[in-house]
Amino acid sequence: MKEKVGLALMAALYMISIVYKGRGGIGNLDERTMEGAFFQGGYGMEWLYDAGKEFERAHPGYKAYIWGNPRVWDQTRTRFLAGNPPDVFWGIHNINIWVNLQEGLVAPLDSLMEAPAYGQEHIKFKDSFLPGALDSGRYEGHQYFLPITFAVLGLWYNVNMFEEHGWRPPKTWEEFLELCDEIKATGIAPLVHQGRYPSYYGIIFRALLYKIGGYRLLVDLDNLVPGAWERPDVVRAARMCRELIDRGYVLEGSSAFTHTEAQMVWLQGKAAMVPCGTWLENEMKEAIPPGFRMRIMPLPAVSGGKGSAEAIEASAGADLWVPAQAKHKELGMEFLRILLSKKMARNFVRKVGDLMPIKGATEGVEIPEALQSALDAVREAKGETFYMRFTDWYEEMEDGAENALAALLYEGISPEEFAYRIEMIAQRIREDPTIVKYHRELPERIARR
Repeated sequence: MKEKVGLALMAALYMISIVYKGRGGIGNLDERTMEGAFFQGGYGMEWLYDAGKEFERAHPGYKAYIWGNPRVWDQTRTRFLAGNPPDVFWGIHNINIWVNLQEGLVAPLDSLMEAPAYGQEHIKFKDSFLPGALDSGRYEGHQYFLPITFAVLGLWYNVNMFEEHGWRPPKTWEEFLELCDEIKATGIAPLVHQGRYPSYYGIIFRALLYKIGGYRLLVDLDNLVPGAWERPDVVRAARMCRELIDRGYVLEGSSAFTHTEAQMVWLQGKAAMVPCGTWLENEMKEAIPPGFRMRIMPLPAVSGGKGSAEAIEASAGADLWVPAQAKHKELGMEFLRILLSKKMARNFVRKVGDLMPIKGATEGVEIPEALQSALDAVREAKGETFYMRFTDWYEEMEDGAENALAALLYEGISPEEFAYRIEMIAQRIREDPTIVKYHRELPERIARR
């Protein structure tokens, strides 16, 4: 039996008629229940539950069943294989969403993009996002993935410790090394990192790639340009990463720490700085000592490099999607329209202390010092923010680069060997006709379109 659902509300919002087939849901979920499955991590779940309540307020008679798990993809993989996935999905571990796209598991969101923004019906949903925020979720002219956050990544420092000792964020790499010497002389480790997950140290590596080689280098690496990974700039960045360990600037034992263990050590004052993103404060909120203050700073400029001291990694990572075989795709899209609204974005700032890539997200909201420091850093960068994409596109590259970085940091392989290992992975992908190749352009070329 076919049933027109919520015509007065849904059709008015979408400007289309929404028709469902009576196929039932899972367990006790019926045709009026939207199921969302989400990664449960540093952001917690409360903001998602709040969006579910807003969904139910906006559509009386409908329910939002929201659940989360740190390994949500592992929990739902068999359901995807069985053609019975949730209606909205967000998973960031053990999953490559671009592979899922090529396998036909992801629904296009083009109709959603043209819908009115929730609470701002005078503009389209797609126009409610910050400029460029949707770019990383497009493929061949269609929108498939949406961003949850506008993440800023860099080195977080203990503000009270810095003020007590008169330390200031450095502007050059030489000043950074001098600062590390001063910190080390006090008996405090300059740095601690999440060694069990080398991708965190990748924040330092990616920043050095940009500071040395600029955007052209990052784009060439993402685009698998032959020989790009063995360029001198890449080797230099790898050598500088290793240098921090060789000089004794990284807390001994960091290689064994999980992300939260390393961050706890930092909160305890045993290290002055830790690489992380803007989710840090919320992820550690239960462990933050009273009066502890944190701020973010970009990696400093490198002599002869192309990136400024103010340049910082920032991007709206797009990994929120509607499964193609979801029973209630339209309801899933409607939940996304509400979740990524100005109202819920402001709630996200209040509850999580982080930023959604939605225009007006900070209006009328008290901004925590940690998040404000990230916003200040982006403003001071004056548009010179950067990001990389190869880890999103190619699972083998993501795993291989992380393993190579771990070998560089912990096993003592040379910077040249590090670069060679990743270049060999890039070559295998280039030469494999069964792997879909992705491409990005320099930001200025994108901006001229």
